[in-house]
Amino acid sequence: MFPKKTLYALTILLAMLPGLACMQPPTPAPSAPPKTSIPDNPPPRIINVHEHIQSLREAPKLLAAMDQVGIAKTVLVGSSWFTITLNQKVGFTRYDQNNEELLKIVRAYPGRFEAWPTVNPNDPEKLEKFEQLVERGATGLKLYLGHGLVKKNAPEYFFHTMALDDPRMRPLYAFCQERNVPICFHVNPGPKTPGFAEEFVAVLSAYPDLKVICPHFMLSSIKESRLREFLDTFPNLYTDISFGHDDYLRDGLRRVSKDTPVFRKLIADYPDRFMFGTDVVVTEARFKTTPWMMDRCRAYIDLMTKEDYTTPLLPDETLNGLALSGDLLEKLLHQNFEAFQAKQPQGTQITRQIDWNNMGLPKTGRAPGTALPAPRQEAIPKPVAP
Repeated sequence: MFPKKTLYALTILLAMLPGLACMQPPTPAPSAPPKTSIPDNPPPRIINVHEHIQSLREAPKLLAAMDQVGIAKTVLVGSSWFTITLNQKVGFTRYDQNNEELLKIVRAYPGRFEAWPTVNPNDPEKLEKFEQLVERGATGLKLYLGHGLVKKNAPEYFFHTMALDDPRMRPLYAFCQERNVPICFHVNPGPKTPGFAEEFVAVLSAYPDLKVICPHFMLSSIKESRLREFLDTFPNLYTDISFGHDDYLRDGLRRVSKDTPVFRKLIADYPDRFMFGTDVVVTEARFKTTPWMMDRCRAYIDLMTKEDYTTPLLPDETLNGLALSGDLLEKLLHQNFEAFQAKQPQGTQITRQIDWNNMGLPKTGRAPGTALPAPRQEAIPKPVAP
């Protein structure tokens, strides 16, 4: 038997149970939304339209650099073994193997890369090979005809083995124009390569719907009027802002720094025709680490986005940048390439002729389809940007 006090307490508790069952726990106060970490200066969205890579093995370190600086996609262009090693003795070789590596990278990292393989102009099967590469996923073509590198101790061009408008190249140009396949066409159109500009003009005039990127400010950053003349004449011709090998990159950064109003106006006058590119050439060389690539990518980004900047490439200098912003910057960083890829020219009319007074070089009078010999070099030049 329970004591009376205990029985009384149990009776009171049983009487309260129905009310307790109906009671709800208090509604907690709404929690604050989770805090997000947003950087003060989020990296811009960038498409890099000009890069070389040795093989699939180097892709992870390139991707790491891309992610760090805000590059969403990179166009990988085909390379010979010379471009990878800068050793002329190896010649224009192993490009077929490099083309295969580019396709492997595109398959391994969907959406992050495009493959623009190269061909040897002297290969009688170049068109058939390129057609097969396009069927397997290539989206552009890289050509080295028009590259002005001269062989050591011999007055012969290393890459320019025939004229750009040589009849043997016509089927390849026709295929690219018909299939809307763009070409990255490295052409040195200056006075040190007689005839190159005329050859290039001939190709662009004969294939007006052909989409072309002529990189490195069209090798004309020292002659703005020549670059303007090309852009004014050929509506499907574009360029990128890369300079290539470190020697040329340093020279280019200094050149722009000394003349920022000129370069800013140049890009503003042609807002749809400039694209972002780096051309650092990613290889297995030990010094070409992810931080090494980031330094060069950031130099190009800072060149376009900042009033002034510093770079490990020129550690004792403060350089002036172009400080582009708004639509002009977005176009250069990615929108121009996106529009370029979507563009499908048909029936393009060339409405003006090249004014050779603005080109900074005389016409040679060469016969169509023929190449002039390379000038003899007084000294061995430093590497030309690939």
